[in-house]
Amino acid sequence: MTESRIDDLLDEHVPAFAPRSDGWEDVLARADTARRRYAALAIVALALLLVPTAVALRGQIADLFQGTPAPSTVSTSFEGINRVADMAIREGFSRRFSHADVSKAHGVIEIQTLDGPQDLWAAPNGQGGDCWFIDFANDPAQSSGQTGFGGCEVSAPPPSNIRIEGPVWWATHPSLSTFDGRVYVDAETVQLMLADGSAVNLPVVEGFFLGSLDKGAKVTEVTAYDKSGAKVAQFRLP
Repeated sequence: MTESRIDDLLDEHVPAFAPRSDGWEDVLARADTARRRYAALAIVALALLLVPTAVALRGQIADLFQGTPAPSTVSTSFEGINRVADMAIREGFSRRFSHADVSKAHGVIEIQTLDGPQDLWAAPNGQGGDCWFIDFANDPAQSSGQTGFGGCEVSAPPPSNIRIEGPVWWATHPSLSTFDGRVYVDAETVQLMLADGSAVNLPVVEGFFLGSLDKGAKVTEVTAYDKSGAKVAQFRLP
């Protein structure tokens, strides 16, 4: 199966998402182009907003969002992730991919950004992990589901015990970039160290963290801390 064929099939089965920004290809270039595309889509949801230059905190964590059942548009997006997995197996791209339990999709994190609420949803998958999906709540849905990005865990936790995604951006939200990930140890917060020397702390909920940053912000290091403030995991980006 050619990469162009994979691209065509992905376009048929997943909702639209925005491209990643430049400058992080050394992080993303861990697989060939087709496999990276699958990771962006099928890997296809307590944060603190960072405003440009000041890196100031803005917005409040929506405590009541955690556990909220996913609306039909988000459930449809999770179903799209499952269709990508089915397609990949059917086409011989892989023998096995995780599938989300759509009936258990629920809210994990909601933050307020300059562009409105941004939500992270999660659902358990069939391999003992989780799938996730991130969207801007006020963006219009499509027939294929809510516009956004996310995916499913497809491998064991990395040696650092921190998985990171980002920055990711939408053409419709040009001033913001999204940085999210998962911590695989018991952690209370993560600290993002930025290239300008500033640092930002993000709460960890159900192992997930999410930050909405100025599009030009560059994260150089992610460190996880437990309830006592002890460092439990760390990952340095190239």
